[in-house]
Amino acid sequence: MKSVLKWNSLKLALLVGASTLLFSGSSLAADPPKELAPFIEPVNERVAKTWEFIIAPYLVGANITGTSQVGRLPATNIDVGTSDILSNLRFGFMGRAEAVYQQRFGAMVDVAYMNLANSTDALLPGGRIRVGGDQLIVEGMLLYRAYSTQQSYFDLIAGARYWDINLDFNRTGTVAGNFYISRGADWIDPVIGVRGFHKLNEKWSVSGRGDIGGFGAASDFTWNVQAGVGYHFNEVWSTHLQYKALGVDYSNGKSGIDSFAYDTVTHGPLLGVVARF
Repeated sequence: MKSVLKWNSLKLALLVGASTLLFSGSSLAADPPKELAPFIEPVNERVAKTWEFIIAPYLVGANITGTSQVGRLPATNIDVGTSDILSNLRFGFMGRAEAVYQQRFGAMVDVAYMNLANSTDALLPGGRIRVGGDQLIVEGMLLYRAYSTQQSYFDLIAGARYWDINLDFNRTGTVAGNFYISRGADWIDPVIGVRGFHKLNEKWSVSGRGDIGGFGAASDFTWNVQAGVGYHFNEVWSTHLQYKALGVDYSNGKSGIDSFAYDTVTHGPLLGVVARF
């Protein structure tokens, strides 16, 4: 009797086990294992663009300090503040445009022009001298993007900086009477430098640029440094606040009435709007 019960219990256990395996197999057959979704690497939208274009009008609250010498006149100190420039500004324009191909190669053009009435006034032995004039600076640069990510880039730049400076000297109160002299010069300096950009988060970024040039080819030396922060409204529009300083030491090497020398630093806060597309 006990052996019969044991046998029946064993058969029942085998049937339950077989049923479990059968239904489990059916369930597995009905629901095959799901395939894992393929990993898609995030797209770097900036790098993915074939071309990127930038248009950036800006304004510099400029201060111009240094010395200038024209003809047989003694060297004149130039110390023009932002308020002097704004009150004597006849016309001005500043802006930058650039294009970058596949985030690797590019070109940019920067234009800054100011036309000033008598903006500095100095006492000299035997009279007074007032200085005005205009200053045009045009930069043409090629760039190589040595490093680029979604948040940052670092560029090597090389090109030329064109200067066109005209100064008006109005001297009064001298023994020989009053006189007016207008002289100018233009030249082109080779320039090399670097610039960088890093986006801190969705809204804020930092950027900077530095370059040197001249090397005796035209001016003895020219340099430029600028750095600041940017605020990004969206992927297209942003505004940037930097401090910029641009220096030059130029002399045409002539003597007498044809001599012209210009050794100045133009510096001040820069506020610009950038459209990137």
